[in-house]
Amino acid sequence: MARLAAGLNRQGRLSRGAIRRAVAVLRRMAEIARGRGVERMSVVATSAIRNAANRRSFVERVRSETGLRVRVISEQEEAELAFESAARSFDLGDHPCAVADVGGGSTEVILALGSHIQQVHSLRLGAVVLTEECLPSDPVRRREFKAMRRRVRKAIEAAGIEADPPPQFLIASGGTAATVAQMTMARQGLAGRPVQGFEMTQAELLHLREALLRRGLAERREMPGLSPDRADIIIAGVTILYELMVRLKVNALRISAHGIRHALLGRMISRRFRTAEPPARPRRLAAAEAFARSLHVEEAHGRQVQRLAVSLFDQASGPLGLDSGARDLLASAALLHDVGYVVAFRGHHKHTYRLIAHAQLDGFTPREREIIALVARYHRRSGPKKSHRGWAALGRGDRRLVRSLAALLRIADALDRRHSQRVLDVRCRLTRRRARFAVVSGVDPGVEMHAAEAKSNLFRKVFERDVRFAAARVRKAEREPAAAPRLRLLRRLSA
Repeated sequence: MARLAAGLNRQGRLSRGAIRRAVAVLRRMAEIARGRGVERMSVVATSAIRNAANRRSFVERVRSETGLRVRVISEQEEAELAFESAARSFDLGDHPCAVADVGGGSTEVILALGSHIQQVHSLRLGAVVLTEECLPSDPVRRREFKAMRRRVRKAIEAAGIEADPPPQFLIASGGTAATVAQMTMARQGLAGRPVQGFEMTQAELLHLREALLRRGLAERREMPGLSPDRADIIIAGVTILYELMVRLKVNALRISAHGIRHALLGRMISRRFRTAEPPARPRRLAAAEAFARSLHVEEAHGRQVQRLAVSLFDQASGPLGLDSGARDLLASAALLHDVGYVVAFRGHHKHTYRLIAHAQLDGFTPREREIIALVARYHRRSGPKKSHRGWAALGRGDRRLVRSLAALLRIADALDRRHSQRVLDVRCRLTRRRARFAVVSGVDPGVEMHAAEAKSNLFRKVFERDVRFAAARVRKAEREPAAAPRLRLLRRLSA
């Protein structure tokens, strides 16, 4: 192990020794790979390099001395890779679960519902860093351990890590997790067995922690299942896992032998052998539809709201100054606006935001995905606030866009208030001061019009127009069978 996290000094710079060790390791690995005929290599750097003040010089030195290009990934991508690896390794079903990847300089925590991410947290807690900064004595003194434990608890609490309902299990990956499994299996007479999928309880982890604390470094190195080069950092790593289990109120710890490298390799293979991709725009909408289906949302309502929202956009985007590129963002947000129901009825719009923000929506950039998530979040209740996650990070232009699209989405959602698809169409006529909406329905649309009136305040505020709704007669062209709205939607989306 290069242990780059241990090479960070008080100024946040990697020491010369740490850089030298890392370059030497990378050079040897590259030579081995090339000797075996490997044509493509991917080098990814995580927290230690990400947080280093001199990371650019490190990356340049690696390239000049080894020919390897280092890609420094974000906390978000590191967490997503950890979860992707877990999802490849376990059947997550539709249950709430959590994933923790304990590294040397940071710990990534992901809360999910089945295969869908809800929350991502990156903690500046790593087994190497905590050991270096909190546990100088050998054997570890009890007061040092308690101080480290307080630091871990405070960091977890400050990150807002909590789950309701509690996860059924915590999947742990990384060197600490594998070591914990090896030690527990050795005690159970299972030494040498694969650790993948091994499960242990919170009580067993606590027992292991106490056994480690009773021993000095030399004694720990002799413990079955514990690699000597991890004996110094294992107490910190176990403490992180245990405190996460306590915080999440979970009793089952499942071990994954695969970390982010497993997910990276999977991505490389997928890119290498995938066939030609379809055009980006249909692929984007198909990704949103696939995501909606995977969460078993009310498809008829979602498509109706999407159809009405797209119709409003097509009629009003010019006068309202909306760029045509935002059409797909609104269409996707409309289709997905209720996915949060799969988590809970109460506050479902907040769960909707989390699910979309962490979804794999192929064809959308991270910025576009965030906009979709926020637009869907604001389909109900209060408008954007500085305290809302994701909103504060947006630029002025994107904030304007989110508010504008959310205003249209609120009206479209209200026009299917009874979730019965009674509104055939909505016609929009705009002047400088007024917005008039004609609601076309084969039956009395009074309920939908009343709901739309109640949810039009954001439209009034954003576009500074007086809003009125009125029922309209059904034109002959609009007297179509029930499948027609779906056909019209497909024609509009493919335009």
